[in-house]
Amino acid sequence: MRSGQWFWKVTSLLMLLTGCARPTPTPFYAQPSAMPTGRVEPTPTRPPGAITGPYALISLDDLLETVADLTSIEPYSGWRNSGTVGEAGAIDYLVSRLSQMPFLLSQGLELERQGFRVYMATEIWDAKLKLTADGEEWQVPASALRGPRDEIAQALRFDSDGKLNDANHDPVVVEGSARVIRNRAEIGSLNAADLTHQVVVLDYALIDRSLLDIRPAVNVAWELISKAPAGLVLVTENSNELGKSHGAFVGDVSALNWVEAEPNPPTLHVRLEDLAPAGIHGWDDLRRIQRVELTWDADVFAPGQSSNLIARIPGADSSRAIILGAHVDSPNSPGAMDDGSGVAVLLEVARVIDAANITPPFDLYLAWFGSEELGLYGAAHFVNTHQELLDRTAGMLQLDCLTRPLDGIHAELSAITWSYSRLGVDGTPWTAFLVEQSALQGVQVVPEDIQTIYSDNSNLAGFGVPQADVIFVNEPVMEATGSLHYAAHIHDPYDTIELATEMGHVLEDMARVALVAALETGPEAADFRVAPSPEERIVFVGSHTESIHLGPTAFIDLGMSWAMLGFDVDIIPYGQLVTANDLTDAAMVVVLPVLDYPSPEGDLSLYDEAWDPAEIEALVTFVDCGGLMVITNSAHRLKYGNRVLDSNEDWADMNALSGRFGVTYQQPALRSATANLVWDHPIAVGRETLRLAENNGVPMDLNAGLVLAQTDGRPAAAWIEWGDSGGQVLVLADVGILGTDLGEPQNLFFWQNLARHARAR
Repeated sequence: MRSGQWFWKVTSLLMLLTGCARPTPTPFYAQPSAMPTGRVEPTPTRPPGAITGPYALISLDDLLETVADLTSIEPYSGWRNSGTVGEAGAIDYLVSRLSQMPFLLSQGLELERQGFRVYMATEIWDAKLKLTADGEEWQVPASALRGPRDEIAQALRFDSDGKLNDANHDPVVVEGSARVIRNRAEIGSLNAADLTHQVVVLDYALIDRSLLDIRPAVNVAWELISKAPAGLVLVTENSNELGKSHGAFVGDVSALNWVEAEPNPPTLHVRLEDLAPAGIHGWDDLRRIQRVELTWDADVFAPGQSSNLIARIPGADSSRAIILGAHVDSPNSPGAMDDGSGVAVLLEVARVIDAANITPPFDLYLAWFGSEELGLYGAAHFVNTHQELLDRTAGMLQLDCLTRPLDGIHAELSAITWSYSRLGVDGTPWTAFLVEQSALQGVQVVPEDIQTIYSDNSNLAGFGVPQADVIFVNEPVMEATGSLHYAAHIHDPYDTIELATEMGHVLEDMARVALVAALETGPEAADFRVAPSPEERIVFVGSHTESIHLGPTAFIDLGMSWAMLGFDVDIIPYGQLVTANDLTDAAMVVVLPVLDYPSPEGDLSLYDEAWDPAEIEALVTFVDCGGLMVITNSAHRLKYGNRVLDSNEDWADMNALSGRFGVTYQQPALRSATANLVWDHPIAVGRETLRLAENNGVPMDLNAGLVLAQTDGRPAAAWIEWGDSGGQVLVLADVGILGTDLGEPQNLFFWQNLARHARAR
């Protein structure tokens, strides 16, 4: 298919595999037994008999075994890095495990594997480190860095051959004498000429942006890289003490991402604890390293390939559904807690239901999402391609994730949701239900209302679905340290099975909460939705919009505001051609920009999106017959918070549609982030400005209609009365008008007035 989607049902295949043995992943490097962990003593086991029924079947041993298996996939070679063979291997592993659940198979278990593209992915094929200490050679485990997620030119600095989309295995090997650096002054005294044949062994704390903030960390990294060492080895050390570095972000989104000095030296990172076989037990021992040989092989792909796995367990009432989600990818780390924990919990829910021979009250969907770490790609793709399922979903619960708080930080199992309080409605019934029912199983869950993109569950909020994310955190305290990730011990090299085991009692509680969501829903589920029952539809057309960050999955305030006004918000997903039937009974149609992932920064020859003539006719006919249509455009790819990224070379394709109504888009982009409303149309009455994404609007020339808003002396919004049947078209220069900066939605009045107008027509 054009979108790269592929779906398959494997129920019959699974029936053939029920006798298969549990897969044995590649063994993980042994964790050094002497590694300091600052162990957290587990909560005492609940008294026998305190937990009954299926909840008593939850097994901590099984949960931890699954986590250990996941961290054994592609170890020190990207693990389950987004859009890689490791991520795909994790999904293969889950399919194998699910194939061994006979009761679920007999009940009609269905699996769906979705393939989709992400803007960019980095595959780490090889990362080896050989040290010579005291005249003896030792090979120690080391990892490579992923690099930026959205900037191709910068990401190629983390590609060993610097060639985009080249999958050839061609490792770079550098060798040189070791130059150990542990303080800032040593960097300043370095002479570039002396580093030509030297590999710098650097204490990562010197560029740890979780402690230094980004700008000072980047400045130090830039100064070092500009002196062109032959290679670079970043050394981390485990610590659970606040204020000390423990390698946060070293493998993904490190300070090196912002360095542009040439050349970028081959770079690996290594845990100090993993150097013990070479006789290196502390920082002072690093001085004994005489020579370093570094092997590095990594390739950047734009776009990359990722996938989801969806398991449907039929329920007693298939008119309703519950969705449990977790993400299989890790942030280029072992990812035992983030999110091996959530992956294991979902699998444990399936195992318990299978062992107990239980039929859930509603259809139960277990969704393992890919590429969450790149920007919630997998969940957004799932949501866009499962619109019918969303309409019957009583609630969605994301399991992301277990953490190991640093010493002195008290964390709680939190259920974080995005409420409707901005729209004047208090309360989160789905979360309240989970809190109440979990308490009956001896688990305390603290509800939190955080109105920002948080995890995969956020993608469902824009479609009116009750949703929450379970995570072990203390948001205010952890964020006050500079980063939740730093304070929670995730996105670092020590997110391992050891830390997950320390927090085993919390992992069990997470499984109980997930089982509550799966099994305790009933007639009261009708009350979980805050938005009223929809009476009309608003349809987004995303047929040629590959970016999942455009539309209700990212325009969450917009989707929630329209849901509150009684609209069912739907989307025609990328790769599905729009037809007249798709637009039937729509009160309003919103056409998203033509935008595919190949960009001028990458390889435009891979493929190119364009309208099919039949699609244009279907859309024009909708307006001819009296429909209301919103046409949008974008000069760039946008991400959360209207963040402007690479150029969109497909902007002119929208003229095939807008031109039919007398509007032609042109270049260059509008610079301003604000447009002045110049016509007192009902959708704009009482306000003076609209918020745009800065430098993203595409100027318009009008041969019809009236200017509604303008900026830089050009129309930013135009209103067109069309035909004899009352058709209307709103043409926007910038799709960012439908999005929002991080924070309060400044165009809320405009969205609400537009929806009210659609309903009143």
